[in-house]
Amino acid sequence: MSATFEGKPWTASFTLAQTMQMGGKPMLNLSGTEQGAPTMTFNSMLELKDPNDLAGGYPLKTGSPANSANFNILDSGAMVGHVRFSSGEIVIDKYDTAAKTISGHFSASGKDESGKPEEVIDGKFSGIPVTVQ
Repeated sequence: MSATFEGKPWTASFTLAQTMQMGGKPMLNLSGTEQGAPTMTFNSMLELKDPNDLAGGYPLKTGSPANSANFNILDSGAMVGHVRFSSGEIVIDKYDTAAKTISGHFSASGKDESGKPEEVIDGKFSGIPVTVQ
C-alpha cells in the first residue's frame, strides 16, 4: 500500500484487510502503517456491498463509521497528528476469491484537528490478504 500524503511518498510497512460484522452489517477494515519516526497509519472502515465479492467503489463520508477513513501520525507512541477524511473513494478493483486478496486504489481529502486541509492522493494497494475476524 502506498500513496502521497502532504506531498511526500508514504509506503506501508505492513497492511491489514479484515472482514467483520459491525451492527449486523458486513464491514472491511483496510489499513496500512508506515513504521518510523513518526509512524503514519491510513485506516478505513468500509461497509461491504456484498460480503462474497468485495470489488467496487466505496465513497468516503464523515459522521458514520461506515465508509470512513483517517490518517494517524504517532511519534514515540503519542498522537501528534490526526486527519479525518470527509471525501474521496476507495476502489477495490480486484478481489481474488481463490487467493483471498484485494487490489485497488484510493484518494481522500479532509482536515486535521486544527482545521488544516489535507489529502492523500495516488493511493494504491495490491495483493493484500483478506482475513475474517
